Order: sequence, then C-alpha cells, then structure tokens
Amino acid sequence: MAWRRRPEARGALALLALALCAPGARGRAHEWFSAVVSTEYVDPQTNRSVRSVSESGRFGDSSPKEGARGLVGVPRAEDRDPEGCEAGTRFLVPGGRGAAPWVALVARGGCTFKEKVLAAARRNASAVVLYNEERHGNLTAPMSHAGTGNIVVIMVSYPKGREIVELVQKDIPVTVTIGVGTRHVQEFISAQSVVFVAIAFITMMIISLAWLIFYYIQRFLYTGSQFGSQSHRKETKKVIGQLPVHTVKHGEKGELEDVQEVTAPESPPGGVSAADLSLMVPDGERSDAGSSESPSTSDPVPPCDASFKEDAGENTALLETGRSDAQHDGPAC
Repeated sequence: MAWRRRPEARGALALLALALCAPGARGRAHEWFSAVVSTEYVDPQTNRSVRSVSESGRFGDSSPKEGARGLVGVPRAEDRDPEGCEAGTRFLVPGGRGAAPWVALVARGGCTFKEKVLAAARRNASAVVLYNEERHGNLTAPMSHAGTGNIVVIMVSYPKGREIVELVQKDIPVTVTIGVGTRHVQEFISAQSVVFVAIAFITMMIISLAWLIFYYIQRFLYTGSQFGSQSHRKETKKVIGQLPVHTVKHGEKGELEDVQEVTAPESPPGGVSAADLSLMVPDGERSDAGSSESPSTSDPVPPCDASFKEDAGENTALLETGRSDAQHDGPAC
C-alpha cells in the first residue's frame, strides 16, 4: 500500500521544487556598489597633512559607477539650507578657484535625493556626497535619483559627513576622492512569489497528510483481520485436541456402558464446539483402547444410520457426549 501511494508524495515534492525554481520565484536581484572615500587636508595647528581612506560610502542607484575628485563644498550657513534642497542654494568651497572641480556635501532629508543632486549640478558640482541622518549612525542607505544625468552620487555615514562639514565650516580646504568599491548583489523575494510558494507548500502538506491517514487506516484494518484469523485457528486446534476418541471394529455392537461421560469444553463466542466436530482415525493408528472392548455377537445388531457408517474396513467415529442415559437402553444410534 505504501509503495502505491508514494508517487503522490513525490508529486507534491516536485510541485514545491517547481515553485521554488520557477522564474521570478526568487524575485529580483538588486545590485549596488560600495564607494571608497578618501579625504585629505592640512591641519592648521600642526601644518601637517591629514589623510584618511575607508570603504564607507555607497553609490546611488542611478549614479555612474566611476571615480571623482574635488574640493568639498557645503551649503552656506546664511542660506539656512543644510540639506541643499533649494534651487538657488549657494555653496561654500574653501580653496576653490575658478572652474576647479568640486564636490557638494549635503545632509539627507528635507527633499528628495533627485532635488538635492539637481540643485548641486546647477552650481557645476562634479559629484554629490550625501551624509545619512544621525539616527542611522554609521549606516548608509540605497538612493533612487533617476533623471540626474551622469553626475556621481554617493552616500556616507553621519559621523563621516559631520567630520568633513566641520572642517569646511572652519574654512579648511578638504579634498575628497571617490573610488569604486565592492560589487554587492542582494536578492529580494516578491510578494507574488511568496504567495505561490506558500500555496505549493500547503498543497504538499495536505496531500501528505491525506496519504498518511489512508495508509495507517489500511494498515490497522489489515493487522486486525490477521490477528482475528490467527486467534480463530488457535482456538479451533485447542478444541480439536480436547475431543474424546473411541475406536470400534466392523460389526461391533457398540455398547457404551463403559464410556465415561465427557463434558465438552465451552468455546468462546465465535469459536468451534466439540459437539460439532467428528474425527476419523485410520485403522493403522488405533490405540489399544479400541481392542480392549470385546464385541458381543449373541444379539443381533440393529442398523444405526445416525452414529456409524459401515465401510469395507474398520470404522472410527466420535461418540457424541451427553447421551449416556440413552445408551443403557440399547445400542447407540
């Protein structure tokens, strides 16, 4: 039974595998690149150059994945627009001269990423660096800013951004260099795929549960029938072993005075009673008990149709129990 039902279970597993491997089951893959950010400035107190490099930035989704370099510029304090959202925002670029390339540094928030990038691009910035909000700490976030052209856009953490802003606000020229970092691939599972996989899994569980229930019911019924059949055969053999046997010869009168009354054992419900069975013993296997009885030839032997059947050889019959009283009056018939 189990082997006939296993194809259904295999079919459920195949359905789940198909759901997981189907096109779109894993959703779409999102690719992004980290950015290597290098800053360099001269400490006015020690007159020594300070340089730091870290792969702490992240390129925007619509940004070209290429490097950029320039002096850092931040929105002017008097404009009160640290996010650089206004179209006419002006930037403070210490050390900047003429058309030298520069990089805009603005805070996240206040408007969309696209508005920030376009506001800096109007001032001829070669790149835009956004720093995250304070509540996000050292984390960066993906940025969507389609329609900003070929300007390089990256995001850095809040501590890194504030460090550079404070230097620039002290009128210290800071040069930033942006490089391409590591490529990352992040997979997303769409909601449609989740529903499809869930339905396939539930279907597999229902089919498996139904198969198990059917299998164990069939097994229980089969075991019960086998147990009942074996018990019936054992009880039948036990009753047959308790049956009394008497051997007679052909022409024997058949006096039953010396035969003791034997009570047939009670059989359980559905069993076989001793009174319903008869046992024929071949002539070669007779016990001495049959020969110990001497036949009487003085009296004629009446025909007995019920208890004995005549044969060419010697006959053996089972004496019925409970008829001892009738046997004293005449031959057992």
